[in-house]
Order: sequence, then structure tokens, then C-alpha cells
Amino acid sequence: MKIENAIDAIRDYLDADNWNYDFNAEKQFIKCGVNISCKLKSIHLFISFNDNGYTVYGICPMNADEETMSAVSEYITRANYGLRCGNFELDYSDGQVRYKVYTSTRGMDSVTTEVIKESIDIPCFMFDRYGDGLAALIMGFSDPVTEIEKAEKKD
Repeated sequence: MKIENAIDAIRDYLDADNWNYDFNAEKQFIKCGVNISCKLKSIHLFISFNDNGYTVYGICPMNADEETMSAVSEYITRANYGLRCGNFELDYSDGQVRYKVYTSTRGMDSVTTEVIKESIDIPCFMFDRYGDGLAALIMGFSDPVTEIEKAEKKD
């Protein structure tokens, strides 16, 4: 599939759902914000494209600092265990936490609305589930084991 087809399909999906987003044609990425229901209240979405697919990143609006980096790292490692689609990542250089979902478009004629919706929704759902614990850990208010137990009791 040509990258332009994937870009057009995702932009059509976002436009049909009245999303407010920015598209950078030169660097081939889309960025926007999304409101979520946890204490973080919102995340940034960044969608980057390459010849074989696209990646959706949900990016936490708060970064871990030197004092909380270890606890956040343990928390996301515990959260990642057993996940089937995507994973949390921690940038040790600046404390940024994000959730990444990669979608391969290799061999596809088009990207379906269902695939697009899922690839965008998953990072949002993951921050809804794990965001309260992430916020508590970034603020230094709790520990990873307690927060992962709370997050994984949610339905």
C-alpha cells in the first residue's frame, strides 16, 4: 500500500468523526490531543507514517523525573506484561511516557475503518486504564505494585 493511501484513509476517518488535528505533509505525521477519563485528563496523539505502515503514539502530558523514573519504569514494565497490541515506552533521556501501536499495511489495498479506529483507540484506552497510576507515580505519591494492582482491577 502506498503511504498516501494510508494517510488519506486516516485523515478521512478523523474528518468523518470531526477530529481537530494537524497534518504535516512534508514529514508525514498527524498530531492532535484527546481527552481521556483518568486523572491525566488528556494525552497527545502522534501518528507517523512509513512505506510499510503507520505508528500511533499516545503521549503522556507529564514526564517522569530522576526521582520517579525507576518507579515509572517498573510500573510500565508490569503493565506491558501480557499485552497483545502495543506497549508502553519510557524515554530515559527526558522521562516521556508513551503508548505505541504499530499497524502494518504491507500487502494491503486499503486500511479499514475498524483497523484505523482500533489503532487510535488502543493508546487512549491504555492511558484510561493505567493513567491514574502513572500520574501517582510521576508525582511520587505511590509505588508501582500498588498502582498496577489498582489498574488491573478495572474492568
